[in-house]
Amino acid sequence: PPGRPPPAALSWLQVPLGDASVDVAVFCLSLMGTNLREILEEANRLLRPGGTLLVAEVASRFPDVRTFVGAVTQLGFKIVSKDLANNFFYFFEFSKTGRPHAGATLPGLQLRPCLYKKR
Repeated sequence: PPGRPPPAALSWLQVPLGDASVDVAVFCLSLMGTNLREILEEANRLLRPGGTLLVAEVASRFPDVRTFVGAVTQLGFKIVSKDLANNFFYFFEFSKTGRPHAGATLPGLQLRPCLYKKR
């Protein structure tokens, strides 16, 4: 529309919003970086206490769902629900419980690359 600025490319590491300013953060097929800790710490910064973090990712990217969920909980979230019934996609809902645990090592916070089949 006329008078509106065009959409801007943003980094998930420096979202220009204030602390605790959003109710929901959604990652849908978007956790492609190698810096997942920083990305999820930024989501934690943006979310209000009790805010919702939604993650939908390709199932084959998870080497171990339990360690992934454990790592996310170390970043100040608790698991509310997970849906692993689909063979292609996993869905997670987390709730913000506090700040990330400083210095926590998070080996479970790694996802495999997304592989595509030749057609």
